[in-house]
This record gives sequence, structure tokens and C-alpha cells, in this order.
Amino acid sequence: MDGEPLSVGIKVLLLIAICNRVKHDAPERRVSGSKLFKIFCEVSELDASLYRIDWVRQLVSSMDDSVEAVYVTAWNAFDTLVKSIPKDDLDALVVPLRRTIESTGVPGVPVPGFSLPKAISAFVPIIIAGLTTGSNEQRENAAYAISDLVERTSEDAIKPFVVPFTGPLIRVATQAGTFPPAVKTALLCAMETMLLRIPALVKPFFPQLQRTFVKSTSDPASVVVRTKAAQALGELMKYQLRVDPVVTELIAGAKSNNDVVAGSFVLALSYVIKGARENVGEKAREASLELVSDAFKELHDGYFSNLCCAYLPPLIPRFRILFAIHCCSFCRSLSIREPYGFCYQACIIVAR
Repeated sequence: MDGEPLSVGIKVLLLIAICNRVKHDAPERRVSGSKLFKIFCEVSELDASLYRIDWVRQLVSSMDDSVEAVYVTAWNAFDTLVKSIPKDDLDALVVPLRRTIESTGVPGVPVPGFSLPKAISAFVPIIIAGLTTGSNEQRENAAYAISDLVERTSEDAIKPFVVPFTGPLIRVATQAGTFPPAVKTALLCAMETMLLRIPALVKPFFPQLQRTFVKSTSDPASVVVRTKAAQALGELMKYQLRVDPVVTELIAGAKSNNDVVAGSFVLALSYVIKGARENVGEKAREASLELVSDAFKELHDGYFSNLCCAYLPPLIPRFRILFAIHCCSFCRSLSIREPYGFCYQACIIVAR
């Protein structure tokens, strides 16, 4: 009875001593500290749940060490730690994990410990638990964690984990109707980051990504979500040969929704035309011009008409003069002041 509290106390002190060793200035001490913690996770029965977040932060940060032995042993210790945690407790670690990944290294530069063979396997259980079963905050941070990892991991190292990450991202995104805008935006951001960083690896998912982005363009709750979806769709169209069906779908969306949501379809259309460039067919371009013309045949709110003015005509140069004629005629037909701003924009567009 008397020995048990002492035993627990000694184990806690040992854990603190090991942590201090992992932070030591001398590389050999950092290496031995990670090795000791790995052994501790394997043999100790101490409930160390209060210290898990601290160890996640320390070990993940150590994966950006300049000494190979340090980041290799740090990864080994982190992998052992994750395997020792009950599955039901993993989602609680996703927020500190994401924040640590975000503060480790810089986007676009591979972190040495992240780019070890199969290194990302240690991150997957925590991220997927947060993404699929976590709270809204945990889902949001899980999606951003994927984005941050993709930006900080070499292509060869991230390749085996594209499917384990992308599949759940798309599944959660298709069920995101009840999620708050912050979660939806994080999901879209993660998918867009994959398109930006590793487009060839996510090519098998292009059809699902396209459907997800188009659907999110009509999100009724948030212009931030709709804008992120429009940007991601434009990025995807850089790698697609058949663009006209997407243009047709976006034009139909612009015509069938209220002006606020329709404006987001116009924005998405501009990103698609810009991304696809010469892959946009002649009929699709003509249909885009008709959409701009229609914007001045009926009274729309300023947001919709302004987007038509600002984004579409510059992408179809030979239609600039015709656009300016439409715009000026529309302005002369109304007595309100706001449309004259469109005339000014038309002149700017024609002058480009």
C-alpha cells in the first residue's frame, strides 16, 4: 500500500527527467531521451494521459532537428506513443498535434522526420480519429493537419498516405451539410492543398473532388466556403481536359440560384476559365458571354453584377468591347447610381 504512491511518484519524476533530456542542447542527450521514452511507453503501466500532449508537442517538434539520429529516434518514440494510446483517446490529441505540425518547419520545405519512409503512418490514427469521429473543432484541425503535413512532407514520403487521407476527407465533406463553415472550409483547404502540392497523386480522386467542389459552390451558409470551393475547382481544372460540362453546370447554377449564391457560381466560373485556358470550348465561352449579357437585362443586386463585370470579361478578350456596350447601355437605362460603377469597370476592362 505504502509502496504504490512512491512507485507512481518515481515514475512521474522519471518521465519529467526524460522530457528534460529530450530538450537538452547536446544531440546525444536528445537521442537517449527519445530512446528512454520509447522504452517507457513499451513497459510502463503508469497512466500518463496528462502528459501525452506535452510529449506530442516535443517529439513532433524534434522531427525537425538538424541531427539525423535525433529526428529518427524522435519519430520512433512518437510512433510507440501513438500505438500505446487507446483508440477512443486519439481524437483528443488532434488539436495539439495540428498546432505543433503547423509550427514545425515552413510550408514547402520537407521536415526531415516527416519525410522518413512510412513516417506519416504515426500521424494517421490521430488525424483520422479527429476527422471522422471528433467534434467540430477536432474535425477542422484534422483537416488542417493533413494540409500542413502535405506542405511539409516530401512527395515520396506522402505518397503511400494519399488514399488514407483523401478518401476520408471526401467522405466527410459529402456529409458536411450540418457542419459549421469553419469545418467545411478546412476540408476544402486540405483538398486544394493536395491539388497544389501533389496533383499527380490525387488524380484518381479528380471526379469526386470535382463533385465536392461544385456542390460546395452552392453552400447556402457561407461565402467563405463558396469562395474556397471556387478556388479549388479552378485549380482542379488545370489538370482536366473536359471542362465544358463544368462550365455548363456552373452557368446553370448561376441562373437558378439567388443573386448571392449565383455570384459564387460566377466566381467559380471565372476560376475555371482561368485554370482551364484553351481547354474551354467555343460554345462554353459563348455561354459565359450570354451569362454576362443576361446580368444586364434584368435587375440583379450589386454583388452578382459586380462579379460578372470584374471576373468574366477579362478572361475572354475578344468580348471586352461587346461587354462594355452591354454595360453602358444598362447603366443609361437606369436612374440609380450604383450601375455607373459597372461602366467604370467596363472601361478599365477594355483598356487592359
